[in-house]
Amino acid sequence: MPLFNKCCCCISLPTGGVILGVLGVISSLFAIVLPVFGLVYLDVLFDAAKQAREDAARDAATGILVGNMTENSEFDGITDEQLDLARLLLTIIFIIMIIVNIFVLISAILLIIGAKRKRREFILPYLITDAFGIAFTLLYFINNAANGVNLGQTIVSAIIYFFLAGYLWLCVFSLYQWIKESSRPTPTVRHHYPEQQAVYSTMA
Repeated sequence: MPLFNKCCCCISLPTGGVILGVLGVISSLFAIVLPVFGLVYLDVLFDAAKQAREDAARDAATGILVGNMTENSEFDGITDEQLDLARLLLTIIFIIMIIVNIFVLISAILLIIGAKRKRREFILPYLITDAFGIAFTLLYFINNAANGVNLGQTIVSAIIYFFLAGYLWLCVFSLYQWIKESSRPTPTVRHHYPEQQAVYSTMA
C-alpha cells in the first residue's frame, strides 16, 4: 500500500513523479555541464598558475618588484610536480562527477517514462540513485559536523535537507507502490450456486 496518496498534499503521484523527474533532468544537466567546463579550462588554469609561479620566482631572483608581486607570491614553494598532481586529482574528480550525474540523468528520464506509462521497473533506478545521493549527503554533513564547520548551521541545514529529500523520496516510493498495486490483476469473484437436481418423472 502506498505511504502517500498525493505528492506535496495536492498533486497526484504520477504528476509528482513527472515533476521530480524533470527537476532531476535539469539539475543533473547543470551538474554535468560544470565539470565539463572545468575539464576544458583545467589546463588553462594550471598553465597560468605555472606561469605566475615562474614569474614570481624570476622577479624574486632578479630583485625586480612588479605590481602583481603580492598576488603571485601565493605560488611560492609550489613545485611543478605538486601542480601536476593537483591537476590529475581534479581531472579524476571531474570525470567521476560527470559519470555519476549521467547515471542520475538517465534515472530521472526513466522516472518520467515510468510515471507516464505506469512502469514501476523504470522508477526503481531513480529510487536507488536518489538513496545513494541522500546517503552521500549524510556523510558530507557528518564530516562537517565532526570538523566543527559551522556546527549550528550544519545541523539546521541537515535537518531541512533530510526532511525534504526524505519526503520526496517517499513520494516516489509511493508512486512505485501505487503502480505495483494497480498493475495487479483484479481477482474474479466466483458465485457458487447450489446444485439443482432435476426431477424426472417416468410416465407409464
